[in-house]
Amino acid sequence: MTDNRYRIIIADDHLVVREAIRVMLEMEPEFEVVGEASDGNKALELAAQLEPDLVLMDIRMEGMDGVEATRLLRQRFPNMGVLILTGFGDDEVLLNAVEAGAQGFLLKDASADEVKSAILRVVQGESHMTPSLLRKLLDELAQREQRPEPAHSELTPREREVLLALSRGLSNDEIAKELVISEKTVKTHLGSIFGKLQVDGRAQAMLYAIREGLVELH
Repeated sequence: MTDNRYRIIIADDHLVVREAIRVMLEMEPEFEVVGEASDGNKALELAAQLEPDLVLMDIRMEGMDGVEATRLLRQRFPNMGVLILTGFGDDEVLLNAVEAGAQGFLLKDASADEVKSAILRVVQGESHMTPSLLRKLLDELAQREQRPEPAHSELTPREREVLLALSRGLSNDEIAKELVISEKTVKTHLGSIFGKLQVDGRAQAMLYAIREGLVELH
């Protein structure tokens, strides 16, 4: 905060939205818009350069989305506030953003007073959630707690790569060449994969990957 004004970056992939928010914020003496970003990567770049007090972050953006950008921002700049802007009710994505470190949520059609109040709460170390979004988050959290973690969540990144290659019909030798590992290592990974997925072999593993949406049929 400089000159009694909070420094803000607006991250949204729609120019019209950014301009509307900028006009709204610049009518308030407490705020100064110091930068605008059209995607998550640009938001991170500007945050490092400009050191704002808060980033107003859209969830859905081309390239790096708002959830990943929020996670990286909070890791790199733990004292920087992140307030999520959303125009829809994607409950699971909102919950992911909370887990990434977002301190608040606003619908894009929020009133100027609500935007101002939300920003002030977040920069002062509190949180803000629009009641309708909070209800959605609580509903999604309750459903998530009832759902068991899928078996493939236990796979390591390399095991996932092997499973995806297997699901494309590649042989052990072809998998080894593609991933630049030995065929023996491929067999070791496959044994681990079959055990974690509780399947009896390649065909069942392939069917599992298709059923769980890990691969697409063409």
